[in-house]
Amino acid sequence: MSTQVPFLLVIEGTNERADKAFTAALDELTQQVVDVARSVGWLPNRIYIGDASEEDIRNAYRQADAVVVMGGEDVDPTLYGKTKEYPETGNHLSLADARSTELIRESVANHKPLFGICRGLQLVNVALGGTLVQHLDTADGHRKTGVEEHEFVQHPVTLVEGTRLREIVGVPELLTESSHHQAADALGQNLRIAATAPDGTVEALEHESAPLVAVQWHPESLGSEPGHLETLLRGLLDVLRSTDIATEQASANPSVV
Repeated sequence: MSTQVPFLLVIEGTNERADKAFTAALDELTQQVVDVARSVGWLPNRIYIGDASEEDIRNAYRQADAVVVMGGEDVDPTLYGKTKEYPETGNHLSLADARSTELIRESVANHKPLFGICRGLQLVNVALGGTLVQHLDTADGHRKTGVEEHEFVQHPVTLVEGTRLREIVGVPELLTESSHHQAADALGQNLRIAATAPDGTVEALEHESAPLVAVQWHPESLGSEPGHLETLLRGLLDVLRSTDIATEQASANPSVV
């Protein structure tokens, strides 16, 4: 760790939206992550990756011991080889997405712990070469529209036995809060499914070797199961500590060639 209190970089897309209600809703969710992260032992640092300078992003990333990639708009489809012509297409943050996917790939390469939420999961999948379902046939079971569009739909998810996420959460099933119409399709390199919804939608991914876990639902929603976000952020902290221990042991016992 860089300090006794580890730094957590919390990445958001932008604060410069025409839709101020959407920005406010996302801000509330991010603040919940910041507050809970601080309560379990992180020192959070929020950054709008689409608005900040390259220098500020690099400095924040270098300082960070772990990263959280938050939710937001649909991922720019040009990053996974598709067009912007699809049902319910919305605003795309091309610069923010390009920068986010770059940091995700760097985190995987450096084994820096990373946790993705909703769009964060989709960015993880795309960053590692995967694709997205651009509009779910069962979208109405995963999000609300119209005047309720910033509210959440509750549905259960089943956690895959033997996954890191199942070990962290400690239960086989969760009632989650969701708000999305897209989902992971073809999986990115070295990713595996860690949870699914009743309709088969991918609800969580994790990396086979790097310390990366991402969920499609919103554990930071105030309607989520009590303590769920705390459990996940404590799990991220445990992953960081385990990674540090492994690094220290490798340094103390270098391989003889």
